[in-house]
Amino acid sequence: MGHRIWLSSFWVAYLMGLRVAIIGAGISGLQTGCFLARAGHEVTIFERQKLPPVNPSSIAGGMLAPYSEIETLPMRLTQVGLRGIALWTQILGENNAEKLIKKTGSLLLSHPTDSHMLERFAKNLEFVGHKWFWANGDEVRALEPALENTFQKGIFIPDEAFLIPSQALEMLMECFEKYGGRIIQEETNPVRLGPDFDWVVDCRGYVENLDRDLRGVLGEILIIRNIEFHLSRPIRLMHPRYPLYIVPRPDHVFAIGATMIESAGEQEGLVTARSAMELLSAAFTLHPSFAHAKILQLQSGVRAAYTDNLPRLHIDSQSRYMRFNGLFRNGYLLAPVIACCIEKYITHEIEDSDLSFFSGLSNHLIL
Repeated sequence: MGHRIWLSSFWVAYLMGLRVAIIGAGISGLQTGCFLARAGHEVTIFERQKLPPVNPSSIAGGMLAPYSEIETLPMRLTQVGLRGIALWTQILGENNAEKLIKKTGSLLLSHPTDSHMLERFAKNLEFVGHKWFWANGDEVRALEPALENTFQKGIFIPDEAFLIPSQALEMLMECFEKYGGRIIQEETNPVRLGPDFDWVVDCRGYVENLDRDLRGVLGEILIIRNIEFHLSRPIRLMHPRYPLYIVPRPDHVFAIGATMIESAGEQEGLVTARSAMELLSAAFTLHPSFAHAKILQLQSGVRAAYTDNLPRLHIDSQSRYMRFNGLFRNGYLLAPVIACCIEKYITHEIEDSDLSFFSGLSNHLIL
């Protein structure tokens, strides 16, 4: 009598690959798709918009800055974020990652009236334990000569980096297709897809009334060209209400953001007059040449956030459903880590070492 051989889902995934559906072609959906397709699964991404879609992933600064949130988020974020930067190289390959990611560090500055904020930020950095340096006026000018004598003190963080979001999304799409994945333009939902796939991963971002713990935060960004100015790295300008950043892009273009408005329900893709004035004012205080700069775009988008501003990965193993959401301002930094967690769980049925960080149970103590 023959023996029936029962294969665990791990061996089925290893030998045949699983059919996985992903809803949403933003940074989270594309990263997850790349990791799963590379592992041998049959992955389909469903995106309701024409490609490339316009979403919070395309309306972003592109900073890979794991230290930037240490005043409000767990200090473990720095270690998880640094891993996120490294995972970009793993998924894109060294050559593509080198073209995309600019590892020039970042510079934190403040005007004299806000110097206490820079000092407070430095006290938090002391707990992190990674490399960072105070920079005096001469050192600030050595890092960024275009700043001239505007700032006499700053903080330089060499381990941070940045990328151009549009290029990153394009590279991820190319990698996803190279790994055998496909993208279908279609609006759908997990209930419809469930019967036809082994797993459904929901990466739709903010969807009103879908998750009662999730809120939408309106982020606004200014894209501006200033041919009289140059930066080699992102500048984070300490601000009394929220951190402002200025990120260099090719051809003397700069991305300036980002406001945080807790009123996502009324957003129409437009920037408020108050926010526009604040963003322009920040640029002008950085350097007076921005008074003659050309405004290319004013963009806004709703970023999904939980109450603790940390992303979460919900896993329903019985229904074979995952929901990946709440990236807030850290999408390009943390999406690779969560995508790696998803791939390990689906392929090997094991929990990644960082999975607990995205459970919604983290606190803001040093971990």
